[in-house]
Amino acid sequence: MVKVNNIDVVDRHNRPSVNTKVLLRAFFINNGEFQDPIDISGVTIFAAATNQSPSSVLNSSGLIDYDNISDQVLMSFGPSAAESDYVPSPIASSTYRLGTGEYGVILDGTIDLSGHVPDTPDGFEGFRVANSATSSIDYIDVWTVKMQEGGNYKTIIQDFTLNDNTFFTTTQPILFSAKSKLRNKRIVYGSKVDLTIGTEVNINNTDIDQSIKNIFANSVVNDAAIEITKLNDANGLSSRFSVSSFDDTEDLVDVTSDNTLVLNWDTTNIASIAAANETFGGIKGSYEVRAKYTILNQVIKSPPMFLEIR
Repeated sequence: MVKVNNIDVVDRHNRPSVNTKVLLRAFFINNGEFQDPIDISGVTIFAAATNQSPSSVLNSSGLIDYDNISDQVLMSFGPSAAESDYVPSPIASSTYRLGTGEYGVILDGTIDLSGHVPDTPDGFEGFRVANSATSSIDYIDVWTVKMQEGGNYKTIIQDFTLNDNTFFTTTQPILFSAKSKLRNKRIVYGSKVDLTIGTEVNINNTDIDQSIKNIFANSVVNDAAIEITKLNDANGLSSRFSVSSFDDTEDLVDVTSDNTLVLNWDTTNIASIAAANETFGGIKGSYEVRAKYTILNQVIKSPPMFLEIR
């Protein structure tokens, strides 16, 4: 599960239900790099069914038609703020910066949420709206952003779905098996890369309905963490030296909708560990990677997987 300011939230791609804290993220990329916009005016939520065409909510300038959409706005979030400012509150105030080029709003279905709809992208007038994105339907989230200094505001439209079928019952315990596969095999030292571990979950009950099996193919991994250990076989060196423990990474691992674990790893951080410990050995060499995660009431630790730093 993803965390914002150490508070558990459910990502838009992980089949969120109506009564959860739903994280709606946007990643901004320019010239092949994550980049912060100059300004985010806000994020506005509409029902997708009544807004199949952008023209239904945008004016001739490509911005939200604030004069004519008051009856369509289901929720609205204000300008950007630091992640540390996020505290669950009935008054949704901000779009939170989660990292370079990564921003999100939290559509909190656990409280009576409300937000402010401005009269213009940089205006302070407008009206308040009580959260009405409370049905299990499809939605669009419209981001109003200014990407560069001196530029104009533009809109970016994304979509998400709230579900009411995330709860299910069975008449027997669910028997499952999980298999992890590290997709990175060789990494050049100095790289900053996403370590990705695919997780395949199979239901072993022969008479469980296929619809339940389909649920387990997506979004069932929680509390994920990744452990990285340097391996040595030379005399005088530690045969195993911890680079990152499960505790170190438990708040850093992202989980995609297909149960893939993702850890952004800066290999240059290894240098300080090696310099402070004579028994670490050289930076380049073999490393062991293990995943840990929760499915239902079971904590799974993967068998060792291996990669090489060159």
